[in-house]
Amino acid sequence: MHPAVHNAASSDAFYAPRVRPATTVGVCVRACCAFAVIVIAGCGKSDLHRVSGRVHFPDGAPLTKGRVVVEQSGRPGQAWGRIRADGSFTIGTKTEKDGMLAGGCRVAIKDTEVAPENPSDRIVKLVDSRFESPATSGLSFEVPKQVTWDIEVEKP
Repeated sequence: MHPAVHNAASSDAFYAPRVRPATTVGVCVRACCAFAVIVIAGCGKSDLHRVSGRVHFPDGAPLTKGRVVVEQSGRPGQAWGRIRADGSFTIGTKTEKDGMLAGGCRVAIKDTEVAPENPSDRIVKLVDSRFESPATSGLSFEVPKQVTWDIEVEKP
């Protein structure tokens, strides 16, 4: 008789199958498989390129706030970088400042509004509205050929 089958007439006890303790070989095999999956999944060399630059006005004054938003053709999602007080930025895709994939891209400058001191006044835009969309900004770059971007924007 198979060990998992018991005679109901002889016992009403619940049958618990025997559990084998993990062997050293079994643990090693599982660990090697897990490591292989991690390496194959992309924890090795990154395909991201570090991209940074500066956003400024024609007179050289920096744009002091906002985001540089990157749209790459044929790729879902966007890469972006926060514009710092000195106008500098670094692009990130998965995390802030980790870089972006190679290829052509169009760029927009977003979140450049400043709240007025008086709540009844209108919000002040620091940059001309054409820069708010990758389709109208006129800003485009090729990565990795261009990894240091000098972006000149105009006031409204």
